[in-house]
Amino acid sequence: MVNRNLFQRVLSLIYPERCCCCAKPIVCGKLVCDACYPGLVQILPPFCPECGLNKQDCSCKGHQRFTDGCASPFYHEKSAKSALHLLKFAGKTYGAELFSLYMAGLIKQAFGDVKFDCVTSVPLSSAVLQKRRYNQSLIIAKGLAGRLKVPYKELLIKKFETTPQRQLPAYQRSGNVLGVFDVLPKAAEFIESEGCKTVLLVDDTVTTGATINECAKMLKLYGVERVYAVTATASRLKDRDR
Repeated sequence: MVNRNLFQRVLSLIYPERCCCCAKPIVCGKLVCDACYPGLVQILPPFCPECGLNKQDCSCKGHQRFTDGCASPFYHEKSAKSALHLLKFAGKTYGAELFSLYMAGLIKQAFGDVKFDCVTSVPLSSAVLQKRRYNQSLIIAKGLAGRLKVPYKELLIKKFETTPQRQLPAYQRSGNVLGVFDVLPKAAEFIESEGCKTVLLVDDTVTTGATINECAKMLKLYGVERVYAVTATASRLKDRDR
């Protein structure tokens, strides 16, 4: 039997592993290089239970939320922002491992002993999916589901294309996604027949929370009782109109 560690080392000489944040070659077995690691700005407790940010960065007051909790391991800054950009726009899907690892570690800390019936992800429109060829949120979600040992289920569909949320000011984002998402017909049957009452919703990043809020609303309309959201990164209030 071949020693797996030895095999990985030999393989890495031929196909070097890459840093999730800068895509440069990295020591075998690591996810982030020494130069990028200090730039992973983690969100630390005390958390706001509504938006998941540190309480000093919370901006929840006056916002209606259909999610029962939200959490993110990193602020959308520096190395985490770079890693997400590489994953989302440059096809560096290995970056999903970094996010799923830290998201899994955060779940219990943020949501306690909540038992999830399934993990799902925020969908892309068919046009964007065809262009990009993959959904970065789905890749993260499947990795997270594996770490949590909870089944992944595709529950949602994005019915038509919208202006990317990042291109809009904060006050326009809720209206931009209103009525855009729906629950898949087979998913509606699954929710009813399997008693799917508590769902973990995964997205790549959160700014105002409009997208995950709209998705959570639709899931609850179809019978899900509790929706917890977890995203790879989250923006501070000062960055949300940028």
